[in-house]
Amino acid sequence: MSKRNYIKLIFGLKLKQLRQNKKLSLSDLASKSNLSVSYINEIESGKKYPKIDKIDLLAKSLDVTYDELVSLKLMRNLAPIEELLDSNLLEQLPLDHYGLDMNKMISAISSSSLQLSVLISTFIETAKSSEISQNNFSKTALRTFKEFNENYFEDLEDAVNDFKDENDLLNKPTLNYNQLKPILEKNYNYKVDASSLNKYPEFNDIRALVINKTQNKLMLNSNLETHRKAFVLAKELAYNFLNIEERSYLYSSVRLKTYDHLVNYFYTSYFATALIINKSFLIPDLKKIFGSRKWSKDKFLSLLDKYNATPEMFFQRIANLLAKEFGLNKFFFLRFNHELGSKYYNLSKEVRLNTRRNPGGYKSSEHYCRRWVSVSTLNTLEKKLMLDKNSNGKSCGILHSTFHHSKDEYLCISVAQRGSLSNKNIYSVTLGFQIDEKMKQTIKFWNDPVIPKQIVNDTCETCTIAGCKERVAPPTTADRIEKSNRLEEVMRKLQEIN
Repeated sequence: MSKRNYIKLIFGLKLKQLRQNKKLSLSDLASKSNLSVSYINEIESGKKYPKIDKIDLLAKSLDVTYDELVSLKLMRNLAPIEELLDSNLLEQLPLDHYGLDMNKMISAISSSSLQLSVLISTFIETAKSSEISQNNFSKTALRTFKEFNENYFEDLEDAVNDFKDENDLLNKPTLNYNQLKPILEKNYNYKVDASSLNKYPEFNDIRALVINKTQNKLMLNSNLETHRKAFVLAKELAYNFLNIEERSYLYSSVRLKTYDHLVNYFYTSYFATALIINKSFLIPDLKKIFGSRKWSKDKFLSLLDKYNATPEMFFQRIANLLAKEFGLNKFFFLRFNHELGSKYYNLSKEVRLNTRRNPGGYKSSEHYCRRWVSVSTLNTLEKKLMLDKNSNGKSCGILHSTFHHSKDEYLCISVAQRGSLSNKNIYSVTLGFQIDEKMKQTIKFWNDPVIPKQIVNDTCETCTIAGCKERVAPPTTADRIEKSNRLEEVMRKLQEIN
């Protein structure tokens, strides 16, 4: 929200509150101030901010000082609204994206009960004391947005086809750096610089930077592999072809400050992945893999090379097409980050389509189950890198997982690889297909005897699996829930006896 709109909204709320405290109707105040009812109503709804002489008339009519009326401090019962407007939560989740009018919503809250004000205040305090305030609120909203669209965006798919048609690229299974670079330079007047960025140590963990002047300059981190550079070029083409202006010029998802930047970063990533990996070629390849009754790790990994893709790009593209092209709309996608030598695994991306909360939950403070194939592929890759620090290899795993509590079953495929800019970081991406009749008909190798089976759970803290060798934390949450359930049961029996 702009500072100007913020001031108009606060002034309107204060005017309405003072008027109601004086038990004046809109007509009463209009009569006392010689201003029209419609004009005062527009002020109270945050649409207009009066000039100095009008403010003076309103202050005298309400028997308050000019300074008191223009102060941005609200009375105690409206303080939660002031906190909400002053926080960064609305910046992270702009309501206009969801068809909600900010002014109408604030007006409704201001007229609501004390209980609702307390609820809003509690929500804000929770946000301040949690990671929500660090952009996770926006990321959760974006994840939900993707899930509601079954992770497939027809308008972006159409835009990619239009772009390919304009540039005679429709019949190519994949695109590389050398094919995309001249299009960006010629069509959009860019200069691509693949060496200068690394002269500045501050940008060591940044994939790219755009200098937006008369001629756009795209500075690429020279440590990026060629296919990662191609992805950056494809994203930059997307920003231009889709006419997206609201953006960050730093290529780093952790530095996206607003919901607009985040959602546009997603749109351009989707476009770039669809541009590089042509679905007209990928779908037949996937049908061939899925149609085999034998799981082949080598054949699966060979597709990453064929489509010039990182594991994340490849898995994201598959996840885009599963519901639309294969009728598989019950799956999850996960990305885990891990620093070599550490004991921690960070869930950095998640999409769940028509599944329960399994697995884990985004940004949990608890310890994710170490039995997941997401973790085991990271551990396998870490062992490889300990033997050969310069290895650029991958680790691929597959697991038939059954969740301990819900009994939900998933066929999970995971690939781990070194991160793009640091030798210390590795990541894994995982697709988990919920095992039902549709899945069995589509993915024929689901019951291949070579696929290991494992009972898994969400987190160690919620897990009641006895004798788990992989456990890294005691079942504190599960114990607390069990204790509460025992108390409830004893209370119920006592009530029956008495």
